Amino acid sequence: MSLTSELNDPNSPLSLFMNGALPATSRITGSMRGRLPVRPSTVTPECTQHPDYRSLGRAIDRRLRIAFGSPIDAALLDGVLYAGIDVAEAISPLAGQAVHGIGQALLSELKEQTAACGGAMTRPHASEDRLGRLCFAASHFEEVKRAGLRPGNPLLHLGANAMLDDLLGQVPAYASQDIARQMELAAADHAMGWVTRRHEDKRICAPVFSGSNDVGGADADFIVDGHLIDCKATTRPERFGSRKEVHQLAGYLLLDYEDEYGLDKVCFYLSRQGLLVTWSTQEFLELLGARQPLPKLRAALRQALRESNAPASPQEPLSLGPTQESLFGEDGTG
Repeated sequence: MSLTSELNDPNSPLSLFMNGALPATSRITGSMRGRLPVRPSTVTPECTQHPDYRSLGRAIDRRLRIAFGSPIDAALLDGVLYAGIDVAEAISPLAGQAVHGIGQALLSELKEQTAACGGAMTRPHASEDRLGRLCFAASHFEEVKRAGLRPGNPLLHLGANAMLDDLLGQVPAYASQDIARQMELAAADHAMGWVTRRHEDKRICAPVFSGSNDVGGADADFIVDGHLIDCKATTRPERFGSRKEVHQLAGYLLLDYEDEYGLDKVCFYLSRQGLLVTWSTQEFLELLGARQPLPKLRAALRQALRESNAPASPQEPLSLGPTQESLFGEDGTG
């Protein structure tokens, strides 16, 4: 199970720990709403009634990672590998080969992208449109890694002779436009533009933690100069901040058992509003009702998760006292 899967299960060791140690998630929600404008302006997909918000959310994460200099992560690499295998099994070996080749071409083009610097996060229209399409297409491979090859995934509808541009041609026009508009918001220094003014070594995308394996895998969105940032493409910021969303951010913070990243700020970045909401780690934990400092919370979480994951010790056979001679013969008759 992944971190999000663990949090979806109210009886998982992670959920039980979070609910006990950090119960006051509504205080974070209230704090965040208090920092938002009364009527925040929100970018939404245009010219469509049924946008694919799941893919758009992953796509804007990918587009930001391109800007920050890390366009490829383990989830995408694994997704490309698994997609070819899964399509081969579902459709045909030739279709699987085509999908694998498309994935490799996608990875190659993403690797060629240069990081943004000095606040300039967007590209000329044609270049930005293609980047948006690449990011949306990448979301289909990432989904295979995270959720399997679901019915409706466009990778299932590619022919045996399909190429990367065939997949990009399936990307709806609203998608690249929507991603470009979110990037325009992100370029502001009060949003994410300040990240491009930091050295690339300070921009960490898809970070994993020393405790990630204890929850079956966990990678956050971004860490920059001690800021742990979770990007959310919500259209309803006034309703954002569920218990699971807050505990997801807290989970990343606590899974950094050894303080490898020196986290001193935690943030939600609302990409459709261009708003970065930030707390110090101390304030964040105090609002959540923590009764222990961060190092002790991390140690307690590690102990709770590793004890729950430890294999059960062999049970000693139940002793029934001195052995009594059987009342029955070997054939079961009296």
